Amino acid sequence: MDTSDDPLTIGLIIAGGVLTAKGQIEQGRAARAAGETQQAIANRNAILAERQAEAEQQAAVEAARQQEREGKALKGRQRAAIAKSGVLARGTPLAVIVETAENLEADRLNILREGAISAAQRRGQAGVLRAQGEAAKARGKATARASKLAAVGTILTTTGASFQEAGGTKGIKAFFKK
Repeated sequence: MDTSDDPLTIGLIIAGGVLTAKGQIEQGRAARAAGETQQAIANRNAILAERQAEAEQQAAVEAARQQEREGKALKGRQRAAIAKSGVLARGTPLAVIVETAENLEADRLNILREGAISAAQRRGQAGVLRAQGEAAKARGKATARASKLAAVGTILTTTGASFQEAGGTKGIKAFFKK
């Protein structure tokens, strides 16, 4: 059966091509929306990581203050014990007081250092999350662009198939003469 002059066959070919192209465009829109959603989630997670970094930093500062208060109390008890014993704060007793002060300060600084390291790691994590969000958004945009190109390709292919189904130039002319 020759379908070159059958308007239903040509119409179905065109309709199928249009629907396919529409579906490709919708897939692209969905990919773009998904990318934007992923970016929003990543940005929210980055904000949470930054807040956690700040909280860890503040906790370290407070722990260092507590360490300093306890250290002052310990040094006070040491001096009181030395004074009560009647020993002069020279030589070994003085060396013990100095060593205690140095150790307490080293502990305080270590608490601050660990807090700074932890906070820096969280801030780094926030940066990675933001970069992942940007990448997701870019992938969504690229997929949307690709879907538009695919839709154009589908329309061109459909047009070519319809043209061929109609018998090329001669068929089109004969079709419209009817």
